[in-house]
Amino acid sequence: MTMTPHPLREKVNQLPMGPGVYLMKDAEGKILYIGKARSLKKRVSSYLVNRAELPKITILMQKVWDIDYVETPTEVDALLLEAQLIHQVQPRYNKELKDDKSFPLLKITNEKFPRIHITRNKSERGAIYYGPFTDAKLLREAVALINALFPIRKCQRLPKTACLYYHIGQCLAPCIKPDVEPEYRKLVEEVRGFLGGGKKSFMEYLSDRMKAAADELRFEDAQFFKQQIEALGKLRKKRFRLQRQEAGIALSATLELKKILGMEKLPEKIVCFDVSNIQGDEAVASKVSFYRELSDKIEYRRYKIKTVTGIDDYAMLAETLRRMLVSLKEGRETFIPDVIMIDGGKGHLHMAMRVLSEESFENVELISLAKRFETVYHAKSGQPLSIPEDSPALHLLQKVRDEAHRFAITYHRSLKERALEKSVLDQIAGIGDKRKRVLLAQFDSVDEMKRSGIEQLAGLPGMSTAAARRVWEYFHKQSSL
Repeated sequence: MTMTPHPLREKVNQLPMGPGVYLMKDAEGKILYIGKARSLKKRVSSYLVNRAELPKITILMQKVWDIDYVETPTEVDALLLEAQLIHQVQPRYNKELKDDKSFPLLKITNEKFPRIHITRNKSERGAIYYGPFTDAKLLREAVALINALFPIRKCQRLPKTACLYYHIGQCLAPCIKPDVEPEYRKLVEEVRGFLGGGKKSFMEYLSDRMKAAADELRFEDAQFFKQQIEALGKLRKKRFRLQRQEAGIALSATLELKKILGMEKLPEKIVCFDVSNIQGDEAVASKVSFYRELSDKIEYRRYKIKTVTGIDDYAMLAETLRRMLVSLKEGRETFIPDVIMIDGGKGHLHMAMRVLSEESFENVELISLAKRFETVYHAKSGQPLSIPEDSPALHLLQKVRDEAHRFAITYHRSLKERALEKSVLDQIAGIGDKRKRVLLAQFDSVDEMKRSGIEQLAGLPGMSTAAARRVWEYFHKQSSL
């Protein structure tokens, strides 16, 4: 029996294999559906297969007479273009997607110095939203790319000192330079111009802006766009090298770990979680991050345990891991780790597996490292991995685990010390909350406070001579007992 070819088969066969956006049209040329694809040919071909189990697709394909497409340099560009076109055209068969609040949105906040992040609701008045987007992972890549190319703030709250992003040229540091507001606003307008501006890739948009600035003799602006084009080129070359580097790379801890875990790509980014609590008091957790075998301290995080009372390491780790995953979903953190490591044994591993499953991150590589026998458990098998004691990969994992432990312990001790200082100050008459905050901000420890004279104490904001004398006398009477 000879099967009749689908009337669109010849056109689909001519589609390119690269990424892009496809537009399905009816007999009158009206767009019915818009989608994006890593491979246009493979994705659109899948619609021509008999899929009776998917009635919505069957109904759609009965009405499709033509398919148009727009090629893009990358899948990230395709994702952004898809959202732009859906917003402009609002095709009938995309409306279900458009109204579904479970899909992520890209948000530019309504702040003096706006930032860009991913959200799933439109709760902030005055903020600007783009989307919804069909692929959260690609959207995170797009946000990371925008943040790398345009030096706008990444922090949720403006810090008191400039962070690493300022020192590597990826932020104008409005936290310490409020006078950059005009320049900052201009950057945000450029980002808005790209996100709302038609069928252009990152490279095309930057190239057009550079040419326009040069034609208008705005040479500083032209130089800025030239630098962004060069930066984008370096980012793409970097990704290409990472995909190809294994052919000639020397045996390293990262490459060995890739083989041990059976991963398809190099585990460049490893994060590790640890919990620190003494009798359940001031329980905290830490997350440290290593990139290409080096500590990436800008990605370190400290967590105060909020939902667990008493001593329950499993529940504390579950809370901490979930908080990171939610931050990734909402765009407050950008890069998904290649490997997540838990400081613990099989029980800790199973707890983490459950959290990853509940938050839809099952594809992230997960391991645990138990202290007692330095045993590495792998989530995919649930069994100990056979790793020699002198293995570079094991030494790397131990280094990451030890750093997570050190970071958690340091935070726990600092909280305990602060709690002790506060409780000591509660014993001194006339030292209320405001004066306690001043003293705790000024001195690093109780011992340092004890060594201060009355004049030094009285010179602090809000401290009278009488209050300073009471503090001094309290410590010196305690010392003489």
